[in-house]
Amino acid sequence: MSVLPVGAAAALLVAYLPLAGALSVIDLREHRLPNRLVLALTAAVALVLGPTALLVPGARGIVALAAILGCATAVVGIAIALLTPHLLGMGDAKAAPAVIATATALGWDVLAGGLLGIALLGGIAGIVTLARTGDARARFAYGPVLLAAPLLGLLLAPLVRGALGV
Repeated sequence: MSVLPVGAAAALLVAYLPLAGALSVIDLREHRLPNRLVLALTAAVALVLGPTALLVPGARGIVALAAILGCATAVVGIAIALLTPHLLGMGDAKAAPAVIATATALGWDVLAGGLLGIALLGGIAGIVTLARTGDARARFAYGPVLLAAPLLGLLLAPLVRGALGV
């Protein structure tokens, strides 16, 4: 599989992290992810990955995979949000494609680590929310958990590679 060059990976993180951080703060405070910031996040990711694919032939495979998985995530996420809005908010569904595209572009191990991180952190947040409220239907801001995936993936990628013996 192709690899994103270090400079492009750094540019991707520089574009992604400030917007993801701002969205996380807003979601924690207001339980919403504003469309204009979600669009800015998606555009920032696309504006790094698009030129990278055009200028670095060796990165085209990973960028194409990131785009495909991002689009698939959009379809599935929006369907879930429309069919079961109590499970996934529309803001989370619209932010997820940029999250998945970013994690994928950073590598399969980062994507796997990010998905593992989302499951672990989301589970912990759910348990804490349940313990605090005593209500199994209580909601918590899932955006920060979701948006942390690429960073969690970078942290957990060595464990993923070690567990798989790669």
